[in-house]
Amino acid sequence: MRRDLPQLADRQFDVLVVGGGVQGATIAWDASLRGLSVALVDQSDFGSGTSANSLRIVHGGLRYLSRADFPRMRESIRERSALLRIAPDLVEPLPVLIPTSGNSPLQSRFAFALALAANDLVSWNRNRGIEAHRHLPRSRLVSRAECLRQFPWFAGVRLAGGAIWYDARLRQPHRLTLSFVCSASRQGAVPANYVRVDGLLTGKAGVEGAAVTDIIGGKAFEIRARALVVAAGPWTTGVIASTLGQGQPKVGPTKAFALNLVLGRRLSEVAVGVQSQRPAGRAPGSGGNRFLFIHPQARSTLLGTWYSVSETEGVSGLCTRGAHELLDEVNAACHGLSLTAADIVRYQWGWLPLKAGREAGSPLELAERPFIVDHGSGNGIRHLFSVEGVKYTTARAVAERVVDQVARDLGAGAAACRTAETRLVESKAALDLHSDGTMNRATILRAIREEMALKLSDIVLRRYDGGVLPALPRRLVAEVAEVAGSELGWTAQQQLSEIEEVLRQANSVPTVMEPTG
Repeated sequence: MRRDLPQLADRQFDVLVVGGGVQGATIAWDASLRGLSVALVDQSDFGSGTSANSLRIVHGGLRYLSRADFPRMRESIRERSALLRIAPDLVEPLPVLIPTSGNSPLQSRFAFALALAANDLVSWNRNRGIEAHRHLPRSRLVSRAECLRQFPWFAGVRLAGGAIWYDARLRQPHRLTLSFVCSASRQGAVPANYVRVDGLLTGKAGVEGAAVTDIIGGKAFEIRARALVVAAGPWTTGVIASTLGQGQPKVGPTKAFALNLVLGRRLSEVAVGVQSQRPAGRAPGSGGNRFLFIHPQARSTLLGTWYSVSETEGVSGLCTRGAHELLDEVNAACHGLSLTAADIVRYQWGWLPLKAGREAGSPLELAERPFIVDHGSGNGIRHLFSVEGVKYTTARAVAERVVDQVARDLGAGAAACRTAETRLVESKAALDLHSDGTMNRATILRAIREEMALKLSDIVLRRYDGGVLPALPRRLVAEVAEVAGSELGWTAQQQLSEIEEVLRQANSVPTVMEPTG
């Protein structure tokens, strides 16, 4: 997969996708599999924003059981199974432990036994098409002793035992997003990172493409397309408004700040869910007995998630406040764990859409359903679509709906979606490393020549999994920079600047890893 800007400028595409996070990447892949010609651009690197900064858990929708929302539960189960099928190197089974208690009937062993039995029944075909050694086992109850062996910090609560069910783990969400892009490229799509959309091109028939700028080289050019899809996450509405020269109406907050913490040690062998002891607050998902998750990585632990809808507080302030509150919530639920700010090695954050009057419920609640708009309906601009997804897990299914609409709009026939069964051709983890964890030369060159890495952060933080290491040594970053600089023609000053930027993003607290897409 090579960056080919002349090819973007020299032809007309069936569809141009703006936004290279997981939603835009899955749309590009689906459309290209159906035979449409596709261009995909992102103003930063692919999957560098909210898509990369997740808890790395592919949830099967167990939370919907309490609401008896079986359609959404089934959707989550189907999409979890699809990811296990199509990306076996990047998605794997994950055991999740929750304590059972005698404090509340809803947390009792009996209540969890019923819930787990219902979960197994609703997910009866969860292993369809998945290799036997990667099947999700049945849920089960475990004894108090087994629960404490798995997670000893439950000792201070009134513990009756535990419940274990199986979801899936995203080993490297940024590489999975990249795999969707690479797979689309293999089908003929033309992707390019670091391309900014400056405005939409419109004519009598509707949208005709976009005016863009190559951020790396500075050259402005046009991409012509018969249809255009904006999939820029919570910035989608703003992108549509600004590129059309319209003001964005102020209707209150439209997105929530979401924060996860990377802890510098591995706390357990299984993922752990604990209920917050705080009362419900104004922020979406705050307190109210919501579940917090502790997700072990190879040499660290992800902890989350904390949310805020503050429109005035800066990111550093939100991270500092969020970390304090999140640690307090986890410590209250896990007596003896005693996490402090010294345990934090990195913040991971992003923005998630709120309901904001677009679906039932409080406008300050997190959106639960994707928001897909055909802007050509009524007297709008024909062939222009936008989408805001809400979960990494269901991005593939949302993409299917979007491409269905685009194909009908273009009169392209009813080609069947094949993304739930077609294995990603690049579903390969970045594992070509030396035994000490450093990257070998071949891995670095592959990232540049075959995976469109243009900056040092693209290589270290996304082609390699440096974002969840307990620490990222300057020596390692400098070694990668030397190889990359030689390949990409950096000056000594450029090389130093790239090193400092990676270390700023990866190792500084409270200067945070900044999603930019």
